[in-house]
Amino acid sequence: MSKLMEILEEVKKAGIKNIYKKNIENVLGALTKTTDFWKMIDFSNIPVPYAAKIIEILKNKGIVEIKNDEIVLTPLGWEIIKNEGVSAIKKELRCEACQGRTIPFYKDIELYRTFVELQKDRPKAIQDFDQGSVTPETTIARVLFIDSRGDLEGKNIIVMGAEDDLTGLAIALTRKFKKLLIIDIDERLIEFDNKIIKELGIENAEAKVWDLRNPYPEDMLGQFDVFITDPPETFIAFKAFIERGIATIKDEGGSGYFGLTLRDSSIFRWQKFQKELLDIGCVITDIIQDFNDYMNWEYHEETKAQKVAPVNRGPKDIWYRSAWYRIEILPGFRRVNEQIPQEVFDKLYLDEEGSTT
Repeated sequence: MSKLMEILEEVKKAGIKNIYKKNIENVLGALTKTTDFWKMIDFSNIPVPYAAKIIEILKNKGIVEIKNDEIVLTPLGWEIIKNEGVSAIKKELRCEACQGRTIPFYKDIELYRTFVELQKDRPKAIQDFDQGSVTPETTIARVLFIDSRGDLEGKNIIVMGAEDDLTGLAIALTRKFKKLLIIDIDERLIEFDNKIIKELGIENAEAKVWDLRNPYPEDMLGQFDVFITDPPETFIAFKAFIERGIATIKDEGGSGYFGLTLRDSSIFRWQKFQKELLDIGCVITDIIQDFNDYMNWEYHEETKAQKVAPVNRGPKDIWYRSAWYRIEILPGFRRVNEQIPQEVFDKLYLDEEGSTT
């Protein structure tokens, strides 16, 4: 049995189920590039609790040492890497112009400058709603990507429960849409958006408070061409948010956009997510890894991620990223518009893989 398989078996015995050899290889490969735990997560694309357990096993086996909150490969660790042919993910090879997104944010530099100025007084992300804001560059790249796919100009668009990134506001600033509705449970964000929309005289755009637990009224069902959301990454939450989005779509050919990360979900859960999308009448047209860069949130120290981390030091640089998904709705899709019970929402955020709430 190879050393990587031995390590994998130890990790599985420790209670980690959705894991395979590639995850071990990615962690070791990441440690050839960084000694920082959070950057190692970024390089290895693995849920935080899983990475923490792998580091614990590697430490017990003398493959790594932890010194001054740095995770350092031992001579044994370097020997295993050499003998097993371990290679790091080379993120430095991504396009520097677009940062791997395929769309550079500066393609509409005036939109970017306007957005950066307006978002300065944005409400801070809070833990109660599992909020974490992407960088302004990410938000503008999202809007330009949506436009590049023909999903902005002349379209009816709904942004659901993801306005901590101010994607809805950035879309509003383009004035290209036919109709824009922004909904979120956080009154602070809705007030912020409506204030700017009113001050700038942006027509056909509205933001309103909405609790996604509640079914949509008839005047929201089948009224939109595009939905945008950012679902929590337990399976039940993902299913609920995507079904809510699809319920708003007018007809076949409509599209949806959302983010999924490997920091709070394993690749095995992604497989389950993707099967669900197919089952409910969608096809995935785009997945762009590491499209969404998240700014570090102030409540990080209170999260499960920090509590399970093998180091006391929190992240200093961007480490939490997510992929940007685009789906299209195919003929025969179904709309689901049922009340989501409170006991379901109670389990939206944290499980064996999720940890950043």
